[in-house]
Amino acid sequence: TRNTGTDASSAVRSSPCSLAACYRSPMPLRPLIVPFLLLLTGCSAAPLVDLTGDAHVTNQTTAATAGLVHVHVENPNKTPIKLVEFDYTVSVSGQRPWTGRHSGDMVLASGFDRMAELPIVLPAGSGAGTRVKIHGSLHYLDTSTIAETMAEWGYRPTASFSGVATMRARAEPVADANGP
Repeated sequence: TRNTGTDASSAVRSSPCSLAACYRSPMPLRPLIVPFLLLLTGCSAAPLVDLTGDAHVTNQTTAATAGLVHVHVENPNKTPIKLVEFDYTVSVSGQRPWTGRHSGDMVLASGFDRMAELPIVLPAGSGAGTRVKIHGSLHYLDTSTIAETMAEWGYRPTASFSGVATMRARAEPVADANGP
């Protein structure tokens, strides 16, 4: 005879996911733990990253122009943050974009701000007066133990930035009026 499922014990045995089977199945805990830890610790505010609009040429050859773009970073949190890395893309009108990566290499105390210089490479002939568009993200870490643990699991918070800067000529050394 065929089982019609009216017997309660046979229905539990034939169920594809009985309670015992569900508890034995491996369940990935990482997707559950990370949001829980974020709620537990409170999400820290992202650092404020602004382009100052200031950029200058550092070297110019027939092949390319190198320069620096100045970025202002501020920590609005009550705890220090570690600036890990800047990832960014630079473009000049009508030219192929250039992608850069630069180490943050600093810990920013609560309420403090700093200027960072991002190295850029532009096409040949892009000198003083060239308008440069830049956008990217700053990867940072809270310095708490839980934040460092989450970073080991691959959680990397970011703060985005974008803007335009106008390249200016590199500063020439000023000769001493009294001579050498």
